[in-house]
Amino acid sequence: MENEMEQVQVGLMLPGSKPFNDNNNINPTYKSHVQTHEGVIQAYVKLIPNREIYVECVCGVIGRFLGLPIPKPLIVKVDHESLDSIEPGRFLLAFGSEDSVYPSLKRRGLDEHLIKKLEDFSKTLDVGVFDEWIANPDRHGGNILFDGSDNFTFIDHGLSIPEDLSFDSPAKANIIVEQLYTIKSEFEKYKANREAQSTISPMYFDIPISLLSEKTYATSYLTSDDVISVINFLRERLAKLNALFERRLDLNQKGLAL
Repeated sequence: MENEMEQVQVGLMLPGSKPFNDNNNINPTYKSHVQTHEGVIQAYVKLIPNREIYVECVCGVIGRFLGLPIPKPLIVKVDHESLDSIEPGRFLLAFGSEDSVYPSLKRRGLDEHLIKKLEDFSKTLDVGVFDEWIANPDRHGGNILFDGSDNFTFIDHGLSIPEDLSFDSPAKANIIVEQLYTIKSEFEKYKANREAQSTISPMYFDIPISLLSEKTYATSYLTSDDVISVINFLRERLAKLNALFERRLDLNQKGLAL
């Protein structure tokens, strides 16, 4: 793979942000302009714990490295000028996701037409494999964005890589796989499994996992133990990914050639 892993940009949340609630947000979220060294970016800024910021950045950087349609991740400084609730002279860190312009499926819902569009989308199986690797239990209409034609964008990965999950255990859920693939015939499931194992998961071994801390500035806002635990989870889980994905597909027949 010739991609280069992106460096997460750091920016400052500018005054004039608007509260945003499209997804019954657990955490305060704002639609904001963010000043970075490359210019001003419109982004959605979430006030979340530092470990979650790191996980969001890690998943964004890796996903984009793999060619998945995930918006550019940002680390955003928020101060009193940005939000009145921040004490003067202090700031906190937040996670920013570059505005992709597309609306989510939260209000529209996943009807049969959209499910068919999602099935036909070239990266949907890739996202299903990715969600299994990062143990993302939180894929739903609110974090799948749709351009109204044929393209989807995927956001919100902060609940991935949960601290209480062993690297070799299935995630609590994998909505993409469970809703789109486990309902298919055994032949179709084996076909998906073959593509996952022969085409998709081999790309993961080209990911420079050792660069994740540097690319996300992780040690500047987290302890070394927290930083390393996320990296170790991904590295160790990669060796189990094919087996976990096969289990998720709920394949019944054994022995079919891959």
